Amino acid sequence: MPGFLKAMARNPRLLFGQSNLFLLSHMRANTSLFGHVLGSHPEIEGYYEMHIGYYSWRSLWRQKLLYFADHEAKPRSHIMFDKLLHNYCVLAPQLLARPTSTVIMMLRAPGRSIQSIASLYRNKEPDHPHADPVNAAQYYVERLGELQRMAPQLAGSFYYLDAESLVDTPDQALAGLSRWLQLATPLSSEYQVFENTGKHQCGDSSEAIRSGKIVRSRNSYDEIQVPEQPLQQAERAYRQCRDEMLRLCANRGDQPG
Repeated sequence: MPGFLKAMARNPRLLFGQSNLFLLSHMRANTSLFGHVLGSHPEIEGYYEMHIGYYSWRSLWRQKLLYFADHEAKPRSHIMFDKLLHNYCVLAPQLLARPTSTVIMMLRAPGRSIQSIASLYRNKEPDHPHADPVNAAQYYVERLGELQRMAPQLAGSFYYLDAESLVDTPDQALAGLSRWLQLATPLSSEYQVFENTGKHQCGDSSEAIRSGKIVRSRNSYDEIQVPEQPLQQAERAYRQCRDEMLRLCANRGDQPG
């Protein structure tokens, strides 16, 4: 509580005047990179996944209490950011419908996503089911199914971004998003390295995230082989989910803002 009160004293707009920005995506979709880019902007608070659900307006207060227990408030911030990558993190429809809520949906193609999920768990938690690429593929399919289910609730009001564009065409991707968010200054491909950057359970723990800038690097994941059947299932889920998002989104990252 002292940290929260200090944050509110530093920036009273966070008490009642803030808006909420939610990234709905899946693991290993460049979401840690994206969170750092967003969280480095002076108008945005938050950069890592908080692993909480959002059930009512009380959850929005809980987010602030938890976040500002460990972080100083920025003087100009007015947007609270969090990313939700798992189906157990609920985001209630009434919160999505709030005029102060903004949603970005982002997908990454399944091949490297599934390989990256399995590789992450093999290195950090080798006994976890997701260390098996078949289980990693199942998570991917189930998560995209939930995102596809949520998309009609947000029809015409969310921004869609291909995760690959953050690395392949960052200037274009960030310029369009900056316009969509109506930020006073544009998002930058260079970002801050924070206290929790690279820590376990706080997103990407690779050395790349500590570079402080978007770099085009590719891990081969040659040691991770995804069986054909679950990969094909994941590819179908990706095509269906992406097509639905492109049909329903208000704007997309490869078009002018």
